[in-house]
Amino acid sequence: MLQIMPDNPFELQLGPILGPYHERRDTKGLSWQDLYICAGNRTYLVGSQNGGFPDFGHHVKLEMGGLWLHPIKLLDGFWLHIADREGGAASDGSTAMWLTESDSFHNYPFYNEHRYRLEPLELEVVRRQFCPDDEEGIIVTYILRDLSGRGRSLDLKMLVRTDLSPVWFSEGNGIEDGMDEGRIDKACGLFLAKDERNPWHVVVGADRQSSGGAVGREMFGPHWTSGRGIGGSLVYENVSIPAVGSEAIHFYMAGSNRSEQEALQTFAKLRDHRAQLWEVKRDRYEAIADRTVVSIPDKHVQKVFDWVKFHNDWFVREVPGIGRGMGAGHPEYPWWFGCDNSYTLLGLLPVGGLAMAQETLSLVLKASEEANGNGRIIHELSTSGLVANPGNTQETAHFIQCAWEVFRWTGDISFLRSVYPAVKKGLSWLLEDMDPDGDLLPEGYGIIEIEGLNVELIDSAAYTWSALLAGAQMAELFGEEEVRARYEQLAARLGEKINRELWIDKEGLYADAMAPAGKIESRIDIYIERAQAFGALDAVGDLEAIKAELAGLDPACERPWLFKNWVINTPMETGLSPRKQAVRALERMATEEFTGPWGTYLSGMYRDQMMTISTGVQAVAEARYDRMNESLRMIRLIASTFNKRLPGSISEMSPDYGCFVQAWTNYGMTWPLMTFMFGIKPAAYRKELTLRPRFPDGWNDMSAKRIQLGLGECANTLDIEVVRSEGEDVCRFELEQPGWSVTLDVLQPADGTCFVTLDGEPVTAEARDGSIVVAIANAGKHELRVSRTS
Repeated sequence: MLQIMPDNPFELQLGPILGPYHERRDTKGLSWQDLYICAGNRTYLVGSQNGGFPDFGHHVKLEMGGLWLHPIKLLDGFWLHIADREGGAASDGSTAMWLTESDSFHNYPFYNEHRYRLEPLELEVVRRQFCPDDEEGIIVTYILRDLSGRGRSLDLKMLVRTDLSPVWFSEGNGIEDGMDEGRIDKACGLFLAKDERNPWHVVVGADRQSSGGAVGREMFGPHWTSGRGIGGSLVYENVSIPAVGSEAIHFYMAGSNRSEQEALQTFAKLRDHRAQLWEVKRDRYEAIADRTVVSIPDKHVQKVFDWVKFHNDWFVREVPGIGRGMGAGHPEYPWWFGCDNSYTLLGLLPVGGLAMAQETLSLVLKASEEANGNGRIIHELSTSGLVANPGNTQETAHFIQCAWEVFRWTGDISFLRSVYPAVKKGLSWLLEDMDPDGDLLPEGYGIIEIEGLNVELIDSAAYTWSALLAGAQMAELFGEEEVRARYEQLAARLGEKINRELWIDKEGLYADAMAPAGKIESRIDIYIERAQAFGALDAVGDLEAIKAELAGLDPACERPWLFKNWVINTPMETGLSPRKQAVRALERMATEEFTGPWGTYLSGMYRDQMMTISTGVQAVAEARYDRMNESLRMIRLIASTFNKRLPGSISEMSPDYGCFVQAWTNYGMTWPLMTFMFGIKPAAYRKELTLRPRFPDGWNDMSAKRIQLGLGECANTLDIEVVRSEGEDVCRFELEQPGWSVTLDVLQPADGTCFVTLDGEPVTAEARDGSIVVAIANAGKHELRVSRTS
């Protein structure tokens, strides 16, 4: 229940599981640009950590903050005014003041607090907010505590500023924002508002009857906000606070994009079931925390790993009539993306997000089929239901690769069957529509949109190779032998072509693009001028070297070009690159030319911006080739930006700007650790599991518990523990449901001599490429020991 601890009214009884998760920041003098989110799957609130509600945003200009109920916005913000009826004086001689700038901000997994110390009024105040699951509203609680030692009587005024308005890109549906209209329902003590042109409504009230209220077009709180909203205030007189005691007042803010009646029903539910709604959300977050519980030597990485599990839930966006799935980034990208989710969903799989991964892919696929119908996967879907970008070339291949990984973890054959027709269409689109010259390298923009160069790009090529292999395995599963053989043949040809023609041996790197010299020449001066304007001398030098190479080349001459963007890591990320080439490229990518103080540069030419996804891809690429020390370095760089902007979070742009939380950050934090270091690779549809633990130096005692494998009939749960010492290595694991086949693949001692036991009994193990491999049929709970002999 929502209990206040007797010795401290500012803490909730979170219990032992969630209790440790609390990050804070002093906020006096903090910039309004330091934002936070109070997350929910239906509503969410974005404001400043200092307690304000600034106008900001570029998708919906100046309107990306406030209270959102997609596909509409409800409120710009809300403010509490406190007046002391009997004593206390503010610095200006008054006995009243607005809650404006907080002293500190406190972030918890599913709620947040702003804490104020009002010395003139001899009060402490906490503002606490949370968005209940599946509800179209928010609950905001103010706890007022006396510091004077005497009983108090206060008058409170809650002022809200509406901004009932549509999400970005809604104009494509012919939606026009109208002016908001408001009224006070004195009998019920509510403020109600609606948009004059649309059935959008918001209702605000408290857990007690107001003594009055007012509405005004020019009614604002401590600061003005933009938009077509209206102000509404509710007054609560004679709120009593005992001496050195506290009193809480709960506000309920509910909305609907369909009717006032629905908004009123939600308001009543929030009011009447506040404690139960909080318990439900707390219990669900306890379940998130209690899933995939890792213990590793690096406790900071472990802490960030745990917070990232909560971040995943902050992105779940559900919109009736449109769908449910993972959004991309707060505050500017809360809707759905093809590219982002092909990374995000892999990071979601090892921490229990199997069903959400399928839901998200199904939503993206449905929108893609409706918008394109030819297998092309969309880039961006607004919560208005409109596709803003039909999709870059890379996204179709990336989606196919992701869908296969999701299937391997879930084992849900009905899901794969629903996706497979689009997979075949998508591969045809890539290798026919997008490959007019028939060289197997699809054309078009990839992740990095090099302006004017929608040519044959390395990321599109590498992911198409991976997609062909995935398509071949799908075809085999569905008994389409000819399709399987064709996809495998194409993958072999494409992989050989990439490794031969896009590999630049003198650089020890893969090229960004294959393009005719004339196309590069037509843009190179623009790129040089841009680099000069940025003062990027390294980029200027690199680009001028390219310009010199162009001299005398036939404009039709097609060749590889190196622009040093981070996507040249994708051949290693996917495992396409032969080991010798991969190690050579990764070693250069790990130098100061490509890696900065917070991660992998977006561009090795410019060397000024780093991102969690570029660093995450490098972490995966390093782990793919068993370079676990190097992979850990990248993971640590991501983790080093934790708390830099939002307490409890990691910014999209490293170390502290862009979106203050980004979904695809989980890819670099969870995928290399769980699938390469712990080595967990399920084929749930066959009830098979490979465990191939490989850890960084010095990591000698690791465990991961309650890892979800499979859905439905394929469901299982895994615990794994690895302990290493000078004398022996021990791997223990347990499957909750016996019956799966498990292949254990552990490192062989350097000198090759060892004694192997399984469950205490000697076992003959297969030696394979420096590994010891043991197959266990009908696996349950087992212990493998590899003892080094003298």
